[in-house]
Formats: sequence, C-alpha cells, structure tokens
Amino acid sequence: MHPDPRRLARLREATLSGTPTPGARAVIVESWRRSLAALVDPDRHEAPVVLAPDEVVERRGAHPLAAMLPMLRETLVAIADDAEHIMIITDAEGHVLWCEGAASVRGRAERVRLTEGSRWSEDAIGTNAMGTALALGRPVTVHSAEHLVRTYHGWTCTASPVRDPDTGRTLGVVDVSGPLTSVHPAMTALVATAARLVESQLQVQQALRDERVRSAHLGRLIDLRGEPGALLSPSGRVLAAASDLPAARVDVSGGPVRLADGREAVVEPLDEGFLLRVPRPTRRRPVLSLAGIGEDAEVLERLVRLLPRADPRRALTRARLGRALG
Repeated sequence: MHPDPRRLARLREATLSGTPTPGARAVIVESWRRSLAALVDPDRHEAPVVLAPDEVVERRGAHPLAAMLPMLRETLVAIADDAEHIMIITDAEGHVLWCEGAASVRGRAERVRLTEGSRWSEDAIGTNAMGTALALGRPVTVHSAEHLVRTYHGWTCTASPVRDPDTGRTLGVVDVSGPLTSVHPAMTALVATAARLVESQLQVQQALRDERVRSAHLGRLIDLRGEPGALLSPSGRVLAAASDLPAARVDVSGGPVRLADGREAVVEPLDEGFLLRVPRPTRRRPVLSLAGIGEDAEVLERLVRLLPRADPRRALTRARLGRALG
C-alpha cells in the first residue's frame, strides 16, 4: 500500500504554517525544522551541483565504497531496474558519486538535479532520505510530500548510512530512489541490509590489511629490543605491541604524538600503517658542580687533586685555593 500523497501534502502544509500536526512522523517533522533553520526554501530550491565531472571521478577513485560497487550492483541495481528505481551512493557530505539504474528514471532524476556531483545533505536541499540518514546516522525512508522541497514530491527515497568498521565514521549512504507509485514496502529493509553487507565486507578487508601489516613489519617490533612500540593501522589502531600501551588507538593525524600517560612517541610511516616507538629517557651523566663549596682551603685542595689537568675548572679551583691560603 502506497502512502497517500495528498495526506502527506496536507501534513506538510500544516506544519509549515505552524499548525500542530499529530499525524506527521516525528523523524520527518524534526528534519523539516532542521532544514528550515538552514534556510532551505520549500518552494524554490534545487539540489546544488557542486562537483565537476572530473572532481566526481577523483572522489570516486579515493572513496572506500568504490570497491563495494560490484556487491551493491548485484544486490540493488537489478532490483532498482525492475522497480523503476535508481541506486545512489553518496560520500559523507552528501555528494552523489554514483547514480545507476533504470534509464527512464535516471532521465527524470537528471531533470531535478538528482545526479552525480549534486549535494543532498539536509542543509543543501532539505528533508530527503540521503541527507536525513546522514544527519541521524540510521536508515530513513522519505515519501512524496515528506520531502521539504516541493520539487521532489513525486519521489520516494530510502537510504542507509555505511560506517567505517575501523573508526566508526560514516563513509556515505546507499540509497534507492524512484517514483512514489513504484515504491515497494520491503525497500527500506533491503537497503539497510545492503549497507550492512558492505560494512561486513569492509571489515573483512580491514582484517586482511591488518594481517599484511603484522606479517610484513613484526620484525621491526623485535628490532626495538625491549623499547616500547607498536604497529598501527592507518587510523592509529594498535595492531601489535612490543609492550603495554595505555590506549588501543593513537592519534596519528599529525604533529607530535603524546600517549595518554604523558609519554612522547615517534611515529614512522610504513606500507598501510605506522610504526610507533617510545624512546627510553636518556640517562644524564652526573655533573660536578662547584657552586656552594665556599672558600675552605682543605676542600679546595682536594678538588684540585680530583679534577683532571685538562678540566678548566681545575685552574679556577687552584686560583681560589691560592686566595684562600692568602
């Protein structure tokens, strides 16, 4: 059963006019408020195209989800084609990097700037599944007039964020969008499942990368000969340690590295990670100070005998001894 677009439109208009709307979903009303606070115009607003084609290509090449495209195509694109939908993948800022699926729907999407290089965060285009999923960090479906901007009232979108299993940071969202009339009630669960499959595969890749670092560089830890140290992932996660460290993760974002217990550490880059060393404090040699010994002739005479002939302090002490003897 499809949501009634006329009812959704009435709820939207009532909310925008300040009338209480008990029938509207709380997740949507809260998103409308955030979008309006960001000065998104509900009636005259378009998704901004902020990335040129060459910038889209560059971001695709560097994005962790690029390697997940075969899995997502197998999971979602075939279904999107059959259901007259498109699959969209954004980065963590809401920039559309990939848009694939039914050609007829892609043509409609391009006319409303639902295309590569456009930005779909809430502050850019108001309530939509991609932007709201990024804002909330969980799967979201937005139907018809639940979109704040009137242009998108003929669309239904379902999006789910994908997180980096190493850091927990959001990498982007996976979205399926299409005409309201072709929406399937199972689409939300399908998109969320696809996102979880991607996270599982990212975790497998992370484990393989961690093992490569350990296998290639464990000898570097052994060479420290008891000096505290560790092998780190690119994000600073401890993969192996030569001694106990006060944290499971080290800040390798740049600048001096200081551990939680106050010790300073040295970080050296490796293939796919870092080597962390905690140099032992250097032992300072004892320094003989002549301050405060006074003018006691017996003490000065002993110092003259103790100090090496080449030590400049010996001559100074002999001069003081001469003055003390009168």
